[in-house]
Amino acid sequence: MLTSELSLNYSKKKIFALLVIIVIVSLGFKLYLVDFSSLPVEDTYGYVIRSIAHNNGDFTENERKTLGWSLFLSPFMLLLDSDEPLDYINIARLSSIIISSVTIYPMYLLARRFFNEKFSIAASCLFAFQPHLNYNSVQGISEPLFILFSILAFYLILSKDDRIKYIAFIVTGLLLWVRFNGIIILVIMSILYFYNSDFSKKRIAKFMFAILIFVLVVSPTLIQKYDQFGDPFYFSQSNTIFLENYVSVVAENTTTQNYSAMDYINENGIASFFDKFILHGIFNISLAVYKILFPYLIVLFPIGVFFSIRGFDQPKKFIKSNWIWILISLGLFVIYFAIVPEKRLIYFIIPNLILISVLPIERLIKYGLSTFSFTEKQKNTSLVIVIIVVFLLSSVYTLNYELPSKIEENEKLLFAQTINTKLDGKILDAGYTLRSLMYVTLNEPNSNFKNFGDLQDVNTWWSGTKNLQVVNLYATNFDTFIIAAQESELKYISINKNTVNIQWYPYLDEIYENEKDFPNLRKVFDSEEDGYEKFHVKIFEINYDMQIQK
Repeated sequence: MLTSELSLNYSKKKIFALLVIIVIVSLGFKLYLVDFSSLPVEDTYGYVIRSIAHNNGDFTENERKTLGWSLFLSPFMLLLDSDEPLDYINIARLSSIIISSVTIYPMYLLARRFFNEKFSIAASCLFAFQPHLNYNSVQGISEPLFILFSILAFYLILSKDDRIKYIAFIVTGLLLWVRFNGIIILVIMSILYFYNSDFSKKRIAKFMFAILIFVLVVSPTLIQKYDQFGDPFYFSQSNTIFLENYVSVVAENTTTQNYSAMDYINENGIASFFDKFILHGIFNISLAVYKILFPYLIVLFPIGVFFSIRGFDQPKKFIKSNWIWILISLGLFVIYFAIVPEKRLIYFIIPNLILISVLPIERLIKYGLSTFSFTEKQKNTSLVIVIIVVFLLSSVYTLNYELPSKIEENEKLLFAQTINTKLDGKILDAGYTLRSLMYVTLNEPNSNFKNFGDLQDVNTWWSGTKNLQVVNLYATNFDTFIIAAQESELKYISINKNTVNIQWYPYLDEIYENEKDFPNLRKVFDSEEDGYEKFHVKIFEINYDMQIQK
């Protein structure tokens, strides 16, 4: 079914007005979730510092992050001349909020490939009100830009015009600039290029030209990676991902290791590999999809799956293309998710999940039930009711997000300032306790954060403060952790009462409540003893002269 057959001939003014209203409502959700006075997540600091470095002429590649988002931010950083790091962080937050809001229109355009104007507006609402996307958009990180480009790439590749498909490969190149998993999109785009076209020798030649366009777009970053690391597709985590622990990909004591899948199979067997990296990966990624379907896609999507399989009045090839996008995206992430189950890594498939979720809305309102059908007025009323229900569910879910507490934020900052003056040496964060230390680092005397990339190395900026060096260590249990800690000269462990990072340090979980069982760990700080109300953290100094007890 062609898009032209899906038109209801709604006026452009009406569509524009509806989309503006949707954007305003979506912006309301985002502004509720953002606190411009609070400190950001860890990744935001890195993007902001690298964007400042770009303005100082430093375009060196990071081992774990691509440069697309920081390059996008860099011109906007020139608009400021402030000595307050939070001002630059808020530029990143505003940018991601605006991009996420603007993406509502491309979402509408993508939906028009599948539905008429009415249901495309519904798809835009499902996207605009999506709590996970709204929450992510206020962090100042790269997902909103990646999602925008992924929507555009999918929209463009569905075109019958080869010139438009070439643009799709330009956008795919930009995706690789924004996040390394853009390489997954290249695989999908290549499949869809042939799936939605007649196969011929001429088609192969055109595809090779499209790949050439892609290579030209990404060549600057590939060349830079080759110059720095000797590998144009270098990604630091690829050498340690099969150590089967999340912290292994960022740990200090694994930087020189090169542990492959074959190494794991040789040591543990193929059955163990299949269980750990395939079955466990499928479970983790299924759980992530389950979580991002809340609060309303969890009802609509399963029904949409049924209708997508047994559809009779749908653009079937486009529906199958959408499934190709979803299934290959998830399939290629299975092994990675076995170790790094971060659901935000698959947020870019949410628009595709929404397209499936609109199908039951279309079927109900367009065709009614087996016992009755709707009049035109009833159809419009029913659609409005569905959108209101979606809005209410999104509102309730959004209200349940735990927003930053002013008291806790101030206590985190005071904690960072206190330990920075009282302690000296290497410290390990076992529970998200040291994020404020990043802010303290940027505010230290003579920090000159605006000179990163000029007078300071942008890729080593976050190793801690002048007094405290923050490290991560890979270990499989408490005994091996102590061995690794001693080899790395780790001095302190920081433990959060409420959120010890179980994925990284499960063997440190009992220390906070049972410190007496660990006589070799001497408590040097306790926030409760210092009168903190919200932020509960203890810091222990390791005594290596005594035999470590579990």
